[in-house]
Amino acid sequence: MADPVRLAIVGAGGIAQSHLKGYKMLKDAGYERFQITAVCDVNAENAAATAEGIEKNFGGARPRVFAQVGEMIEAGVVDGADLCLPHAYHHTLGGECLRGGIHVLIEKPVGITIKATHKLIEARGERDLVIAGAEQVRRGLPSRAIHWAVRERGMIGEPRFFTQEVFSFNPLDRSTYKFGWRALKTMGGGGMLVDAGVHFSDMVQYVFGPVETAICTMRTIDETIINIPDVPPQPVDVEDYWIASMIFESGLTGHWSWSQHAPGRKLSTRMYYGSEGCLADRQEWMHPFQFGADLIRKDGSELSYEEIEKQYLDSLSQDEKDQLFPYGITDPFAIECWDFVEAISQPREPEFGPEEALRAKALCFALYESSELGGQPVSVEDVRLGKVGSYQEPINEYWKI
Repeated sequence: MADPVRLAIVGAGGIAQSHLKGYKMLKDAGYERFQITAVCDVNAENAAATAEGIEKNFGGARPRVFAQVGEMIEAGVVDGADLCLPHAYHHTLGGECLRGGIHVLIEKPVGITIKATHKLIEARGERDLVIAGAEQVRRGLPSRAIHWAVRERGMIGEPRFFTQEVFSFNPLDRSTYKFGWRALKTMGGGGMLVDAGVHFSDMVQYVFGPVETAICTMRTIDETIINIPDVPPQPVDVEDYWIASMIFESGLTGHWSWSQHAPGRKLSTRMYYGSEGCLADRQEWMHPFQFGADLIRKDGSELSYEEIEKQYLDSLSQDEKDQLFPYGITDPFAIECWDFVEAISQPREPEFGPEEALRAKALCFALYESSELGGQPVSVEDVRLGKVGSYQEPINEYWKI
């Protein structure tokens, strides 16, 4: 057996703990192709606590702790880095790792702008280095089952239109670092439309195919002054609500609207319609089909998600199950971590690489660009290619991309 892939956790905040739970599931199942040898974070307390937890939960030696990625690379103790960082640092530290010969798994979105993702690809050059996106939603069992139900079984017939609309009053606590940086365009690239929304973008295209045209209007309502470390105090400048329409290459049209600044009665609709029926999504965040969806046929009969899942699993060979749900694990974080390690070990391309990341991001940024142009229709492909980018220009200038 080849030597285990030596991994670093870069960024020891909340999302890193979800990744570590995934790695622990793999270890407990008997997967031995990796070991976590380093933790890197500018917060020494967080880094030390995370390294201690890894030693306790995984066994073996305590991972080495570093404050800077450059020091970690120089030490020569890692082959791959799992980057769990604010969006602004995905292209900077991800690029540093790639230039140092280190494979990367990068939390979504893979780069703060479209240009940032291209910078990451340039940093890899012609070397056989893995750039994997940490897109967990599509890897879960319910998401796979609904993809199969729509794409392979045609359970709703020809997809025609959908609406995903959630309005509520639940403002984020901007006094915390976790949600403070997400309120600033130069730190997050935008607000929830590109943060959680990149999951929505990937999933609707994973299930229904590419989006051709995006139309959107948005607004900033929150007047909070953000005061977090390393950033001058400044007001929130990302969107608090948006109303968007999408036209898919197939002719499918979709409506997507959201706000957590809608006082009064909550509104939540999540329906996907086709020529033979519709799917009622069970979740109301921005992770379509994460908990499955129930089928309602045009004759009024219904098929529960549980039955759809059973039919899906029955359709898979054992080899297919082993590739989609290794060791019988269905936790999406564990599967994305497994896919990263496997991509390095075999080697092969990861399921969600830079091109998939660009497609998901391009739709999100096409919506921003449409709003920037006063709600004009925008080609998603033009955004992906960098032909349209006025919304992103200040971010690129700030980070010298």
